[in-house]
Amino acid sequence: MFSIDERFRGLPASREQVLALYQSINSPHLAIPGKPAGPAQAFVLGLRGSGGFAVFIYLYLSEAQDCAVYVPGRRTSLQEEYQQDEAEALAFVESMGFMMDNANFRAQPTARQDEMLKTLPVFYKDPKLVPGAAKSRADEKRTASTNLGRLLSSF
Repeated sequence: MFSIDERFRGLPASREQVLALYQSINSPHLAIPGKPAGPAQAFVLGLRGSGGFAVFIYLYLSEAQDCAVYVPGRRTSLQEEYQQDEAEALAFVESMGFMMDNANFRAQPTARQDEMLKTLPVFYKDPKLVPGAAKSRADEKRTASTNLGRLLSSF
């Protein structure tokens, strides 16, 4: 259902367009066709547009400062179809080894939503423009460990 679309380099969106945002709490090593292999971060993004709803998968390759955007085979107009597409997207990235966490974007205060729009790679037009894109692997591992610790402590 999802396929890579090379035309997409990012998914810039306004706060009002974002329906849901999931972010990986780990960075598995991936080999994506046509991209250099390396640690990746995954995002599942649900957007509302004039033509309905759509779920996108964004894989960010930090070492290569590159990305792969998987697009759905269809735009949906019904809530039930959107929820099905979202579940399929999450299952797809989890099958690649990602552990996903719901960022609860809609429940965040406006200031936090704005911060997410300005700092997360998924919202940039080009992955080379992401601030701190050249951060070290040690920093990435610390971030992933911190996120995993937060997730486990919530149980």
